[in-house]
Amino acid sequence: MWIIKTTLLSLAVVLLCASGFSKEKPWREIRSPHFRVITNGSEGAGRRVAREFEQMRAVFASEFPGYRLDSAEPLLILAPEDEYATKKLIPEFWRHSGPKPAGVYFHSWEQPYALVRLDVVGSDKIARDEFAVVYHEYVHSLLHLNLHWLPTWLDEGLAEFYSYTRFEGNRTIIGAPPRDKWALAVLQSRTTIPLAKLLDQRGSFTRSDEDTELFYEQSWALTHFLTLGPGMDGGDRLKKFYKATQQGVEQKKAFQDAFGDFEHVQKDFDQYIRLFAFHAAVIPNPPKVDDKDLITRSMTVAETEGELSSFYATTKQWKLARESAESALKNDAKLALAHQMLGFVWLQEGKDREALGEFVQAVELDKRMYRAQFAKTMLSPLPHATSLDDRMAYRLVLLQTLEANPQFAPAYVELAKFYVAQGDPDQALRLALKAEKLEPWRAGYHLLAGQILLRLDRAADAASYAAYVADRWTSPDRDEAMELWNLVPVTKRPAQGPAEIAERHDVSSAEGIVKLVACDEHKMTMTLEQGRQPLTFRVQHGTAGGFSDTLWFGEDHFTPCYHTTGLRAVVQYKPAADKSYAGDLVFFGFRDDLPAAPAGAATAPRAK
Repeated sequence: MWIIKTTLLSLAVVLLCASGFSKEKPWREIRSPHFRVITNGSEGAGRRVAREFEQMRAVFASEFPGYRLDSAEPLLILAPEDEYATKKLIPEFWRHSGPKPAGVYFHSWEQPYALVRLDVVGSDKIARDEFAVVYHEYVHSLLHLNLHWLPTWLDEGLAEFYSYTRFEGNRTIIGAPPRDKWALAVLQSRTTIPLAKLLDQRGSFTRSDEDTELFYEQSWALTHFLTLGPGMDGGDRLKKFYKATQQGVEQKKAFQDAFGDFEHVQKDFDQYIRLFAFHAAVIPNPPKVDDKDLITRSMTVAETEGELSSFYATTKQWKLARESAESALKNDAKLALAHQMLGFVWLQEGKDREALGEFVQAVELDKRMYRAQFAKTMLSPLPHATSLDDRMAYRLVLLQTLEANPQFAPAYVELAKFYVAQGDPDQALRLALKAEKLEPWRAGYHLLAGQILLRLDRAADAASYAAYVADRWTSPDRDEAMELWNLVPVTKRPAQGPAEIAERHDVSSAEGIVKLVACDEHKMTMTLEQGRQPLTFRVQHGTAGGFSDTLWFGEDHFTPCYHTTGLRAVVQYKPAADKSYAGDLVFFGFRDDLPAAPAGAATAPRAK
């Protein structure tokens, strides 16, 4: 369950984009063994970008042996040739003054993107630190693909540590400080954050820009110290630390077990910073990407527009996504990708019938369109069917989705729910654990396994799952974890429970089934059924909220305006002064409750 901000009329426009999208010229595609680069620049510059990413992937593989390096959908790299082309792709970055990005990474549940400007990074004469922001986020994505959780300082520290990786001829340099002499200015001028406090920090941003800079710089420096510093065994002790955190060991205990007491480490770390002699590690003879492994082709205009539509949808520029998809289909009515992306545009606007039609066409044109296959299935009557034949048909189409892409975690989640409803929690647990392994960073997948464990009367294990999430994630994931914790009988919980968080006394709480959500350009209202008394709330622009990770449409396609009717919602609100409505929401969370066990099946005991 991810924190989101309500955007009124996320229906058609989330970023205010210019209309009248001009006709796009064909781009070219460069395929490397693990990436795709699409560019409107030169072939040579595009091939260079592909090599850089292959080399960075190889560095991560050597530094983290055994880690999974490929998600369900490979990273797609857009390489616009200049500022003008980049501005068309991400106009929001040009709406404000200040430096413009050389590279941006876009995290997504379904299709991650990196954007790299060729006019900035396409030459040997320009500092390679221009890739740093993209490498930083790429490292985040690889860490999150393999680990349930990392403390914020280490998540950011590792990403910063590897972001300045340089490839120089027959050697790769890792751990070097940034080339910008001002990049560590705050670290040099400020007293460091005490380690015990640094370890406790849950977010990387603070109210002070300088404090935020200090957090990032100190996280980099501490990671550097714990990796390349004296007595750190080349980073082996650091790996021992975060391996222990994955196994549920409390962070500060794991830190002291790996490095010693805080006072001693703090003293050595401060001395390390004062010396300011951050040496780097050198990997000789890194793997090379052979030219024959880079396959280049010119795309058609329709293919180009289809790919750009996918990018615009991922970055929630829905107006441009629709224009590009429709233009692609005018050029090639049988382009499956364009049908899929237009389907997602209609889904975002709540036009489910139109969306379903596009998904059906996408799958008929290309059986590999597993995202369209999944969305088509979830929009059909099958998920809600009760007859045995329909239930088996539902199972079959989910399995067909996984045949098209065995790494697509949401299909495993839906199969797990299917087996819960069929009264087979053992099989449901196996599928939930598979989904969790594929996407370990999603707290909701961890909690799904915990809920099924409770159905299996493994209450102590369920409590352990709940506590793990509650102690490491913030609201709304923590709220969902505490719901699971409170379902476990007190006698089955461990003695040490999740830390208590003070409740707000200036707001009221309620929960109920969502009866209606109404959105227009300026306002949103939500009505909950609570017994016989409906409660209607106003939702202002910017209201924080969240949703269960296990909802089928996920983060990429979530909007509170559609597909939330019938879900259980938990809200906090300030009561209204008049009686025309219940109050103004300050927070909302949509829940995806497990289906009820069939008649005669065992149910979880209630907490006493």
